[in-house]
Amino acid sequence: MIKDIMAANESVTPNAKELAVLREHFPACFAVDGSFDIGRFKEYLSDKVAVTNEGYELRFLGKNYARLLASLDTTTVIFPDEAHNSKPENANSQNIYISGDNLDGLKHLLKSYTRKVKCIYIDPPYNTGKDDFAYNDSFNFSPEDLSSKLSIDVEQAKRILDLAKRGSSSHSAWLMFMYPRLLLARDLLTIDGVIFVSIDDNEQANVKLIMDDVFGEDNYVGTIIWKNATDNNPTNITTEHEYILCYCRYNDSLASEWKSSLSDLKSQILEVEAKILEKHGDDNGAIQEEYSKWYTLHKPQLGKLDGYKFCDVGGVFAGSRSVHNPGKRGYYYDVIHWSGHEIADKGKGG
Repeated sequence: MIKDIMAANESVTPNAKELAVLREHFPACFAVDGSFDIGRFKEYLSDKVAVTNEGYELRFLGKNYARLLASLDTTTVIFPDEAHNSKPENANSQNIYISGDNLDGLKHLLKSYTRKVKCIYIDPPYNTGKDDFAYNDSFNFSPEDLSSKLSIDVEQAKRILDLAKRGSSSHSAWLMFMYPRLLLARDLLTIDGVIFVSIDDNEQANVKLIMDDVFGEDNYVGTIIWKNATDNNPTNITTEHEYILCYCRYNDSLASEWKSSLSDLKSQILEVEAKILEKHGDDNGAIQEEYSKWYTLHKPQLGKLDGYKFCDVGGVFAGSRSVHNPGKRGYYYDVIHWSGHEIADKGKGG
């Protein structure tokens, strides 16, 4: 079986996966000799997609090589750790723990979990120079083989292989390490799945670019900034935080699900409100008391609706909201009398 995989890998190109998708959905755009008719493809898209000849993309040394690595099937084999699995505390576990190169691990997972993973969190090497990151893969391409596969000259192939085999920690080496793993991780996500990536200032800008490239800029959900330390060095700008970037598989699906969840919460509140009002009539004290008990119990699940913590005969409401302080006198302000001549100072009871 491994020999078959190795033989199949010989014919794999960096764009093999993309071409397979195009062949499946746009067979009319391929000629008998396998060439792709870009003009005809544009005709298919012209009514719904604005096709432009201008573009902006992330480029780094070894990008196509990284795509090639993502396309190659793994020749490794997973075998169970019987000693670990036989321990009493692990006997009924439903978890899967894979120890090994995570590029191979992702390829094994895809065989059973393609588009079945709801959430992915990764904490990659930060490439700070202190985390021992040095990219060094185990693929043994010759410069001539790589030149042929990537349609590049031999000298450029040598540069890429030098980067891949000498243990580099450059930005290009780090991106070449990350790119195939993110491509594979994306294929694991469900249509409404999300991925979170931890990083610090050293590669944060590159993470944003590479995630935009893999997942699409329109699928960027947001960046979480969290305080992780206190830097007492007075000579530099204090850095006390790191980042967690969040992207989704398909933005429209995610937005729809979040909207649906919010609607479900509103329905729950209205249902509880109806039962309480029916039970207590116009007794505002009893209404608030019972609603407060329900609110306290369910507050962690209410999300954006957690401000609605009051209830009376008129229904559930959020109460007063904070307003901007208008000046040194605090919340004192002048009210013009209806006659337009006299000024009543509300702060003094006028």
